Amino acid sequence: MKTIPLVTQNSALELVAPNVARDAPLSVAWLAGAEGRNTLALMGVPSKHNAPSTLEREKARIYTFIHTTEQLNWMLSYNGHIVGAIWVDLTASGNLPAPSVHIMIGEPEARGKGLGSAALHAVIAHLKTIHQNTVYSRHLVDNKNALQLLASAGFEPDGNPYTDPDGLTWQNVAIKSS
Repeated sequence: MKTIPLVTQNSALELVAPNVARDAPLSVAWLAGAEGRNTLALMGVPSKHNAPSTLEREKARIYTFIHTTEQLNWMLSYNGHIVGAIWVDLTASGNLPAPSVHIMIGEPEARGKGLGSAALHAVIAHLKTIHQNTVYSRHLVDNKNALQLLASAGFEPDGNPYTDPDGLTWQNVAIKSS
């Protein structure tokens, strides 16, 4: 689904539309090596699926980001450099209702700068403008950074933790606004 650029409370951070040629090589680099494995593990990618990606796979993934009607997708542009992605699933998936927001700061040097928080606030504000007053997300129970990020944005636990078929334990969260 076509997304519009979003400004954030951080003047150096803008949420922009994905671009296959620009973003696919970055995505491959983010997912390579031990840092990439750790990033995907913290996002809940099971070990059996946690492997480096290829340029062809990332081109296809980003093409889907641009053309799907089931998601809204943005790339995080920080000081003119793409450092991550944020997306909203518009349909429920498994135990997670929709709309649900997800974020990945792929560039390790960009972590810890408040970019995730600024991106979340911008996306939540955008969702309110299209009458989505409850927004969901989830985090691995053991991922304290994700818990802190989501809680700081106003998300609260939604139901009890649950374990998926891969043995990962999740906590759904929701933010409700009027």
